[in-house]
Amino acid sequence: MIRIPFRKTLAVAATSAAAFAGLLLGAPGVAHASGQQVRLAPVSNPFLYLDVQGGSHGDGAPIIQWTLSGDNQLFTLQPSGGYFELVDKASGKCITTDGVAGNQVYQWNCHGTANQLWDTSLVANNLIGYSIRNVSSNLYLEVAGNSGARGAAIDTWYWNGGNNQFFTGTGS
Repeated sequence: MIRIPFRKTLAVAATSAAAFAGLLLGAPGVAHASGQQVRLAPVSNPFLYLDVQGGSHGDGAPIIQWTLSGDNQLFTLQPSGGYFELVDKASGKCITTDGVAGNQVYQWNCHGTANQLWDTSLVANNLIGYSIRNVSSNLYLEVAGNSGARGAAIDTWYWNGGNNQFFTGTGS
């Protein structure tokens, strides 16, 4: 009998589930998060959510991960030119990147420019994570440094497939 460590078994199961979910994405009846308000939780930290720091309504406010709080954690995946703007419910501003790998994302007035457009197959109310890629930079949204801390920065980085680059979307 060959023994496989639990962590490896769990990783294989998660990968298989993600692959199966990918097959379902093209299937009719799948409810994409388009137009719905969702809380985005990194798979690496499922009890933390993307958050506009301090509930700010100002341009340039950083996006972090934080415990469940309020409307500054609700985002609408607003369709725009075949992609999505991630619009914060409280401020009405879009998650924006400067396109530099490792720099923190922030909110800014929505203009529909490529640095505010995101490509994802995120499905509302799912347990399987999806990647979120910026159209302009081709970098992926992630928890910086794979941090588990409240207040950790959300940045963009090259694809590496880590759990900190996958997000779930739960309804409001």
